[in-house]
Amino acid sequence: MGLMKSSLGYPRAALVLGVLAAGSVLTAGNAPTQDTSAPPQAPLAYATSAYELAPIPHDARPWTRAGLRQAILERAARQKRRGELDVYYYRIGYTLAFPLPVARRPTPQELPAGISTITYPWLIWLSWDLEERWRVLHAAWRVHDDPEAGRLLQRELAALAGWDRFYEMTNQAGLVTAHLAASLSLALADSSNWDPAMLRQARAAAEALIVRDVWPWFENEWSVKPDAPARLHNIPVITLARSAQLARVIGRPEADALEKKMTEVLGAWCRFRTGKEHHTEGTSYDGYLMDSVTEWMAALPGRDRLLQEHRDAFRSLADQWINLTLPGRPDLHAPLGDVEPEMPFWSSALLRLARWYEWRDAAWLLTRVPTERLPAAAVVAALSDSRFFEQASVSAPPVAAPREHPHAVTLRTGWTSGDAAAMVSLTRNAMGHLHADGGQVTLGWQNRFWITDPGYQQYRPGAERDYTLGAQAHNSPVINGKAQQTPAARLRALETDRQGWQHVAIDLSSCYDGLREDAVVRRDVWLTTGEATALVVRDTFRSLTKDAEVGTSWTGGAHLAWAFVDGWARLSDGERALWVGSSPDHLDASALARHAGSRGPLTLTPTSRLPEGSGVRWWIFWRDERAGWKPPVARMDGEKLLLTPPTGRGTTWSLGDS
Repeated sequence: MGLMKSSLGYPRAALVLGVLAAGSVLTAGNAPTQDTSAPPQAPLAYATSAYELAPIPHDARPWTRAGLRQAILERAARQKRRGELDVYYYRIGYTLAFPLPVARRPTPQELPAGISTITYPWLIWLSWDLEERWRVLHAAWRVHDDPEAGRLLQRELAALAGWDRFYEMTNQAGLVTAHLAASLSLALADSSNWDPAMLRQARAAAEALIVRDVWPWFENEWSVKPDAPARLHNIPVITLARSAQLARVIGRPEADALEKKMTEVLGAWCRFRTGKEHHTEGTSYDGYLMDSVTEWMAALPGRDRLLQEHRDAFRSLADQWINLTLPGRPDLHAPLGDVEPEMPFWSSALLRLARWYEWRDAAWLLTRVPTERLPAAAVVAALSDSRFFEQASVSAPPVAAPREHPHAVTLRTGWTSGDAAAMVSLTRNAMGHLHADGGQVTLGWQNRFWITDPGYQQYRPGAERDYTLGAQAHNSPVINGKAQQTPAARLRALETDRQGWQHVAIDLSSCYDGLREDAVVRRDVWLTTGEATALVVRDTFRSLTKDAEVGTSWTGGAHLAWAFVDGWARLSDGERALWVGSSPDHLDASALARHAGSRGPLTLTPTSRLPEGSGVRWWIFWRDERAGWKPPVARMDGEKLLLTPPTGRGTTWSLGDS
């Protein structure tokens, strides 16, 4: 249950994270315009390709202050019309309705099983959607002077006084506690123009949350020092940060102890992040955590000192969120580990950090995230300093260069649709949201991940869980039927080579159980930055068992079309193609299959034998902008791979010197 507990129970951010902004249509200018007759669009399917294929702008023009204000107005209009809250539990495919206001804590008898083997965390999804609703109403009230939105917000927060506990169904403080604390903190920070009776009720709810529910949990959960990364899992830290924030806002005496512990926890987190532990829970869950941490910091008296002290750790987060984005779609991250497009909390955190540190590269990227994919917290953060973001939007983009992150390496040519990005897994810690998938390669180009990954972990028992966590879930080598078991990848080289190709070398030997002591498993990845349009992967094996069988599963993006030509595989979207080749073996259609648990992608799984237990296998991914039907030319020259364009003429590149 360790892995399940660490990853289960995360909802979508309501309204704009799982759907396009309700009541909006997209115009040619990539800006939403109000359409009050349009019903809200259905939530997107829980699959890695759903957001890539949705009608969300790519290469979006930078948003403006007027566009941000309009986004709040549209969302507020939708929220004011609602009489109930429909919550989409995307992990398991349930949609449940709750009346507004939610005047009492739902009981187990009112909710289905979810997953029969556990007590399902229904209230986390509910509180997430409530917080998004309340942030929209708060912005409409305080920023746009909308008294109707203010009355609704006050009424629904006052109704929390009727809850018996601010606990999850397991009767423990956790994420539901945190999201309700965040909402109360936001609204109670300014008591002006509140209805006096509703203000008393909302304050009573806040007092009960801290005194009745949080304080006993805090004394038990945080009685020891945060002396190991496992102690810094996002659930307890988010709960601590939001509780400290609320205690400060309402002036509780418990605030001092909560703030002191949260400051200590942040210091430990940053130390592990930049140390040998390479601490991370991946892009989505680092963002989820840091959304709470940065908002806790926003009004903290000692914020400037913490920003100076932890600059390196925060910059590491910024680099991760910037460089792991899909070219042309900066709202989407590479599906390495447990990555959920329903969770763009990272955007709120990065907006705050970009403002505080004046990071123009981060701001440049953020202004190109379509407004319908920004949560309300991010829209409000952007509005609060729109001049800075508007100036940054016309500055230089981030520098495209090979970069190391705690759980990945990124190679990329830029951030527009025509650019390419290779994201290579470098898992080196055992946090539950990461997979044992060292060397896993994803290829982003033209608003799609052409070579991809399931990108999530299914917890309902069955074929889908087997698929998302099984041997064919990743393209790391599978040796004698066994995938990696240990996140112990080692970075050996990261450079731009003499030909101008970005290159990374990763030693995977320690990731496999049962190999000989002198066995070597290494993956090299090259991405062109110039005339060529290729990604090349070399897998090197030494001292495996005699006749070792090696399988490699390359998962193509959902709804890309496969074909096989002259020993090459071809993926296409109808307008462009990606050629996939291998040496010394050729590829054919017999290796293509759809796993029983797949939500759409097909997987190519060729296998080869190493008679002497050693050998090299090359993989070539050639991007064809014209969707031609002639593959490039690849041949061996000793231990080097020679690669020539499909015409057979022009520059020939030689790889394998590194």
